[in-house]
Amino acid sequence: MGQTIGQKLSKLMLDHFVGRSFETGLFQQYMNNLSERTERILNVYGTAGIGKTYLLTRFASMAEAMGAIPIQVNLQEINGDTEAFDQIVLNGIKVVEDDSATAPGSRSLQQMSDLPEEKKVVLLIDGYEEAGSLDYWLRTYYFPQLPPNILIVVSGRYPLEGPWRFSLWKKLIVELPLSSLTYEEIRQYLLHWGVTSEEAIDTVWLRTLGHPLAVSLLAPSPGEIKGEEDFFSLAEKEPIEAMLEKWLQEVTDDELRRLLFAASSVRTFQQEMLEELIGNPISPASFDQLIKLSFVNRVTGGWQLHKIVWENMRQTFRERMPEQFERYGRIGILYSLKKVENGYAVRKDISRDLAELLHFAGSPVLKAHYRHSRSSPNYREPLNDENLQELEAYIEARKNQPCPWNVLCSDPESQAIFRFSFTPEQSLLRLSAVNWPDVLKIPDCNRSIQLLRNVEGRVIGAFTVLAINAETWEYLASAPISRSLFKSMTPDRRQQLSVAADQGKAWFLLSADVEDLENEQLRSDIVTHLFEYILAGNLIVSSPPPLDYYEQAMLGLGFEQIQDAEHDDYGMSKPTYTYWLDTRNSRLRSYVKKMVGEVEDELRALPLSEKVHLSDLTKREKDVAKLLTAGYTNGEIASSLYISEAAVKKHVNAMLSKFGLKNRTQLASKLLGGKTEK
Repeated sequence: MGQTIGQKLSKLMLDHFVGRSFETGLFQQYMNNLSERTERILNVYGTAGIGKTYLLTRFASMAEAMGAIPIQVNLQEINGDTEAFDQIVLNGIKVVEDDSATAPGSRSLQQMSDLPEEKKVVLLIDGYEEAGSLDYWLRTYYFPQLPPNILIVVSGRYPLEGPWRFSLWKKLIVELPLSSLTYEEIRQYLLHWGVTSEEAIDTVWLRTLGHPLAVSLLAPSPGEIKGEEDFFSLAEKEPIEAMLEKWLQEVTDDELRRLLFAASSVRTFQQEMLEELIGNPISPASFDQLIKLSFVNRVTGGWQLHKIVWENMRQTFRERMPEQFERYGRIGILYSLKKVENGYAVRKDISRDLAELLHFAGSPVLKAHYRHSRSSPNYREPLNDENLQELEAYIEARKNQPCPWNVLCSDPESQAIFRFSFTPEQSLLRLSAVNWPDVLKIPDCNRSIQLLRNVEGRVIGAFTVLAINAETWEYLASAPISRSLFKSMTPDRRQQLSVAADQGKAWFLLSADVEDLENEQLRSDIVTHLFEYILAGNLIVSSPPPLDYYEQAMLGLGFEQIQDAEHDDYGMSKPTYTYWLDTRNSRLRSYVKKMVGEVEDELRALPLSEKVHLSDLTKREKDVAKLLTAGYTNGEIASSLYISEAAVKKHVNAMLSKFGLKNRTQLASKLLGGKTEK
């Protein structure tokens, strides 16, 4: 007998399964050593279309190949019915039922307890966001009675929260959040479908950012294309935009959707920023609803929409409400500019606020970088006697196993695409050009060299930013890569460098090497490390290999090319340039303005009514504004805030002055985000 349609579908899913090596490797470890493990629940979660069901099907296939019994339950199909759950498990075990057990779940629990101790069962529960009342039943009754040879996989849009996290259950749970696929994984997937053109693969990668469902929607069906040239006509269809409604199924009302559109107009948002955008207070309950959506992620400094959702939301917002989209965007940039200026004034870290600006107002190559940047869990540590051998081992391993790199990124709004290719030899240039024995002899070199480690603690990169001072001046003046700077310096430039060196503010970036430049997290680690020096107010010099990637990176980051400081110390036919960036003292403010471009001047020229928002109001004015927009009279506002009616009038008049308005009606309209008639 042939395969059923369901079996054919499962086979197709497995045949085209790519990536998820960490998740499948972890699953195999648990299956092989289940009796030695305390944990019993693998919690797979991620936004719609991220590949949760595919992964569970893969787990089921692996379990079966290992002699275990896989049982798949989709909670979306049983509508909270404990009897239906029990029956699916019984069908999966394929044993004779015992009708004597009558309590819901008792039949399958009894049958699993009767299985041989060595027979493992994998219970794969999908769609857990639909659990409803079944969650309580599973947590308090069913799961606690399962025998020790059971591994549970719970999959849903959200991690297990609430009672799962605030009880002993958390010691039995391993979280497995799913992220988008890598470029190489997308490439392997498309090869399965007969798409071999690198240009076609790039098209899919740049349009989908590795989101599995978006990729599958762009992939052709068998026989749909006869040649590579036909692929691009298929890629022109708009399936990704249609996915937006799938995500928006979580958005239960118009107010939440309005907040979601506002959140899409910036990259990182907080409640205060959204209030600034819409010009009206937001209730904590509404904001909580927003940040609990499965495609909203907590990041340093606030929250972000999943990138593919963010880009599609922005596109939809721009098409439906172009004027409001433009207004929100301007307000968001002004808000970040103000935070940068305030941070600069009090010597606070402004890197996150500057990064927010560069998403929209930086050079195309920087905007492309930030489109593809990923929050990195990697960390740095200074070189010391204990980890010196690890640095040496990293250098040796890199030199023994050089790999070609293909770096691809794009800016969706300008449609600029950047492709950079490295041969294996070129991938080693930044590392091999450093004379490591000599550098390691420099006094206090430890503070100049930092190792980059991943979450497992393995060294995956090495950054060398050498302080320019009296102890290093002679070395740098004669060493390859740096000597051309010292030979070519004008008296004025030499004076600047000497003063910066005396201040402890001069640095030469010798090397910023990572094991895989294709990895977006590692590229972000390099930019983050360099920005720490830039935003701390330093004079930084660098002379990277004469490749397009490094040259565009230097210019995109605001470095200037030094005249007459070319050299050929990398041994390439093309001359190597030296770059210089000085952000000391007031130059840092000038640097930020240069990076943001003309956008600041354009925004400053807006009419007052276009740029005055809630952050310009005092706390008491905000209190008055909230009640005024709710329809309270001056007397009612005074009574609610325990202040005099004269004080209320004073605050209302102050707001009218700030907004350039004439009366309460205009003010209320302005605070609610509407237009006013002057």
